[in-house]
Amino acid sequence: MTFAGVIAVIGAVTVAMSLRSPTAPSQDSGVSLTFLANEGVMLSAGGKKVLIDALFLKYERGYAVPADSTLAALGRARPPFDSVDVILVTHRHGDHFHPAPVTTHLSANRPATLVTSRQVIDSLRVHAPARALPAERLMSRTMRPGTRRREVISGIPIELLGLPHGGHPRVEHLGFIVELGGRRVLHVGDAELSEETLAPLRLDTARIDVALLPSWAIIGRKERRAIERWIRPRQVVAFHVGERDGAKTARAVRSAMPGAVTLVRSLETRRW
Repeated sequence: MTFAGVIAVIGAVTVAMSLRSPTAPSQDSGVSLTFLANEGVMLSAGGKKVLIDALFLKYERGYAVPADSTLAALGRARPPFDSVDVILVTHRHGDHFHPAPVTTHLSANRPATLVTSRQVIDSLRVHAPARALPAERLMSRTMRPGTRRREVISGIPIELLGLPHGGHPRVEHLGFIVELGGRRVLHVGDAELSEETLAPLRLDTARIDVALLPSWAIIGRKERRAIERWIRPRQVVAFHVGERDGAKTARAVRSAMPGAVTLVRSLETRRW
């Protein structure tokens, strides 16, 4: 190559490098997870935020609930729960969903979209203030068990999974795979995790980076075998721990699956 050719190549490389913004967020920068209580979490990456099963109030005895200050920030869309893009709800039970904080958040955070089952939306509409919410912000996505569908909602790729609720066959129940920060995060709600329910979904081919699973599914031998065979996640995270059972459950999870992480403390944040 001639001297002029070398100079031209160096110049082209320099221009290409100058076009790359050193502060631009990477699509593979990882995802942050903030735990709230029960199965409530917030996922965030690259300026995007997703709440899953995070807007509820005090339920039955023994179920965890965030501090009043956290509940207020969630309901009113205050930092760090401002600018949430998507709200996902797996099912209508009171430890996962309550119409009052969902309505308050959607009213305070107008760009946010709710994605859930028809049963949850029907329960929301019974709450009088929710009737003022625009229908286009309430996405009904009830799925038959064993079915799986991918959508892009508010710029976030989300897979909706038809999973039956353990012990409650009449409850419409969804699972979700959320893609943020180059990670694929699975949230199964209170699904029945067995070979029969998981095999049709073929989540073992879905490249799950983080699987958020109820603690009892990891401790149970049959459920754990189904998780290992039909999900195969890189990282297992246990949650939905009783209000006073944190230490005991964490030990049981660690014994059953040594690499798993157990979330107990509200506002604890992890990054993957």
